Amino acid sequence: MIRNERQLAVSRKKLEELREAAEQSTGQDRQVWLRLAQEVLCEIEEFQSIRTGLTTSFELKSLDDLPSVLIKARLARNLTQSELAERLSVSEQMVQKDESGSYETARLDRLADVADALGYEFVGRFQRAGVQVFVTSPVSVVPTSPPSRNVRLGAVQPVAMNSSSPPTVTGDSEAIFIRGSQ
Repeated sequence: MIRNERQLAVSRKKLEELREAAEQSTGQDRQVWLRLAQEVLCEIEEFQSIRTGLTTSFELKSLDDLPSVLIKARLARNLTQSELAERLSVSEQMVQKDESGSYETARLDRLADVADALGYEFVGRFQRAGVQVFVTSPVSVVPTSPPSRNVRLGAVQPVAMNSSSPPTVTGDSEAIFIRGSQ
């Protein structure tokens, strides 16, 4: 991931070197060089998309993605590490250390402070791994006895949700209620 203008310049140079190597190669070697060049090009395009404001929200598929998302959010806000440090009331070296170490040693409250300083919020869901939730329209009651890894709707067919607000899922020991509008 490209984190600053200096790394962008290095990546552009690397892209040219990879393209030149591909031009001078044949067969499988050429394909390898082209694949590597494509990866670098994707990183350059992602960085430019973030810096120009075309990309402003970032998907977290797992908590492992959080460090890179925080760095991308800083870039999207066009903030330097020094400016972020000022907003956090910490030294620039602290932000550099956090980012270069992918926030490995940062506590959760620190990560939340960084998100707040960047003007971002976490939006999403936290669910048990492997659980599938089906949404029906507009209200369904799904018995959950005996316990199951999946919510089963029996004869009720799941439907796709096209709504501006996400469905609400609540439950007790007897049933899971899924509310939403179709």
